[in-house]
Amino acid sequence: MNQNHISGSQVARRIAFATIGDASEVRFWSGTPFHMSKSLASKGHEVVHIGPLSAPILPLYKAYSKLCRTFRTRGLSPFHAEPVVAQYAADAARKISAVSPDVVFAPAGSTFAWGVPKGVPLVYASDATFRLVENYHPNYRNLSRAAREIAERLERDTIARADLVLYPSEWAAESAVRDYGADPARVHVIPWGANLEEAPDRASVFGRRKSGPCRLLFIGANWEEKGADIAIGALAELRDRGVEAELVICGCTPPGPVTQDGLTIIPYLDKNDREQRNQLDQLYRDADFFLLPTRADCYGIVFCEAAAHGVPSIAPATGGVPSAIRDGETGILLPPNATKGDYATVISEIFANPDRLARLRQSSRGAFEARLNWQAWGRRVSDLIETL
Repeated sequence: MNQNHISGSQVARRIAFATIGDASEVRFWSGTPFHMSKSLASKGHEVVHIGPLSAPILPLYKAYSKLCRTFRTRGLSPFHAEPVVAQYAADAARKISAVSPDVVFAPAGSTFAWGVPKGVPLVYASDATFRLVENYHPNYRNLSRAAREIAERLERDTIARADLVLYPSEWAAESAVRDYGADPARVHVIPWGANLEEAPDRASVFGRRKSGPCRLLFIGANWEEKGADIAIGALAELRDRGVEAELVICGCTPPGPVTQDGLTIIPYLDKNDREQRNQLDQLYRDADFFLLPTRADCYGIVFCEAAAHGVPSIAPATGGVPSAIRDGETGILLPPNATKGDYATVISEIFANPDRLARLRQSSRGAFEARLNWQAWGRRVSDLIETL
C-alpha cells in the first residue's frame, strides 16, 4: 500500500477510478466523474483512470435495441445485456488488476463493479438505485423484463460487493438500504458539487446587479422532462399578473413553434468553451431565480451551479432534488404536481420582497461554499477511504 501521508495521519491511496467512459474527459457524464477524480487527486491520492472500458459486442446490442424499440413498446437496454455486462466486467477486472490499486472507486459502475477482484476495497458511487429510476427517469422507461431483471441483479450485487456506497441524496441512500439490503453503516450521503472549471468569486456574485424585470433562467437539455412548458407557463402567468418578467431557456429547443413575450431561447452553450462559458456566467449574473420545474431528477448538479452564482432555485421536490435544494436556503421546493400558477405565486412573492431575495442569494452562495462543491465532497470521501 502507498504509505505517503497527505494530511495529518491520513495515508495517500492508489485509487483505480473505474468508469465505462473516459473520466479524464470533462464531457463524459456532464463532467461529474472528471470533477470527482480531480477532487480525490487534490487530496493527495494517486488516481489511476480505468476507462474507457471495452465491450466489443456493444454496437450489435445497440442496433438490436433500436430495432426492438421500433417494433415493440418495450425495449432492451444494450448496457444491461448479459454479453455486454460480461465484457465490461472482464475488461474492468483485467485493467484493475494490472495497476494493483489500494481502492477501486466506481461511479455509476453497477454494470461492471460487481466483478471487481476480491480483496480490493470497492467504493461505489451513484445518484440513484435502479429501483428508483425504473419507469421514473426517461432512460429507464419501458424496459423489457429481461433488461429489468439484469439491471436489478447488477445493482444488488454491486451494492453487496461495495465496502462504501455513496450517494448525493437521502432519496437514493434510503433506497439502497430499503430495496437492496445495504448495511446502513456502509451507506453515506455526500452532496455532489458544481461542475464548474472555476467558481465565480463572491465579489462578482454579489456585485452591483442589473436593474429591471424579474429575470428567470432555465438550463436543461430535455425540453419536456425538465418542464420547459411549465416554466413558460409561469412566465406568462407572471406577466398576466402585472409582474414584468423575462425567461431565458438555455440548452434545449421546443418540439414546435413557441411564442411568448419575454422569452429567449438559446439552444446550446458549451461551458467548456471559454467564450460560451462567459456568456453562461453572464446569464447567471443577470438572473434573479433559477427555474427548473423538472419532471424527473436524481439530484441536479445544475442547482449547485446556480448556488455557486448566488441564484436561488425554484423546483419541485421530486427524486433527489431536495438534497440539492434545501427549502428556504438554496431556493424553494414546490410539490411535484405544482402548476404554472404555483410557480408564479412563489416567484412574485419573493421578488416583491427584496430583503428575502437578498437573504436567499446569500444563503445559496453560503451552501455552495460549505457543501455543494467538489472540494467538500473530496474531503469527506477521503476521510471515508481512510477507514478501508
